[in-house]
Amino acid sequence: MKGAFYVDDPSRGFGGFKRDFSEADFVLFGVPFDSTSSYRPGSRFGPTALREVSANLETWSWRTGVDFEEVKLHDMGDLAVVHGDSAETIRRVAETVEDIVSSRKVPVMVGGEHMMTLGAVKAFKDVTVVSFDAHFDMRDEYLSNRLSHACVMRRIAEELGAGKVVLMGARGTYREEMDFVKKSGINYLSSFEIMRSVAKAASSWLHERLRDCKKVYISIDIDVLDPAYAPGVGNSEPEGISPTVLLDVLNEVVDDRVVGFDLMEVSPQYDNGSTATVASKIIFEICSMITASRR
Repeated sequence: MKGAFYVDDPSRGFGGFKRDFSEADFVLFGVPFDSTSSYRPGSRFGPTALREVSANLETWSWRTGVDFEEVKLHDMGDLAVVHGDSAETIRRVAETVEDIVSSRKVPVMVGGEHMMTLGAVKAFKDVTVVSFDAHFDMRDEYLSNRLSHACVMRRIAEELGAGKVVLMGARGTYREEMDFVKKSGINYLSSFEIMRSVAKAASSWLHERLRDCKKVYISIDIDVLDPAYAPGVGNSEPEGISPTVLLDVLNEVVDDRVVGFDLMEVSPQYDNGSTATVASKIIFEICSMITASRR
């Protein structure tokens, strides 16, 4: 691994464990960058909060029968970001993920703002991105910035093609963005459709969209959850889904095609730790799901 970009000794490894890179199946790294936050900044503090909370969670996964202590995850520390320079930080994320993937390991990125997902996706070929987010993030630009967190899925769709992006849980948008998503033929399922069905029905819908995909990358903006569960975010929207629904959907679709995932936009200073707690649990569960699918 190229060491120039990392704080190599995180104060506490994610989950409270320290595993060597050589033995790991998963490699986690933080991206403490939130320079384009449009309302409440602070997601740069997310990686540190996740490490602290995760070390105090119980480790058993009821869905998979996997204990997180069995999950071989190496915490590489935080990326040395360039505050105010999205393009350079995205480049560094891409290079980091390329290194992890070339070592035949699954990258797990924690943020930090959602725009950094573009860097992670650049490291893969022929991948489909499933984004769980309260927002479409399909603006062409926001505040004259094409590399804003509000534009990340637009840039990814341009990179991969509209058919390679699936949007789950959206409920915050405006007419121009809505028209663009429909015109482009991008697959989406709103939070209302998910909540009015059952997790099994939403999972079946997502299964069908991923049927012919060879590789899947999962991106989770924690504001996909209702503010009752995750108030510590930059741009909250009411009428979101619950952590149980999110994890039930994921449990039905996560398999060995998942080549990486991220969890972004935790801003711990806006709550009492509940958002970091549920975010850490989601990471535990997805790692356990991937581990179980490989068995």
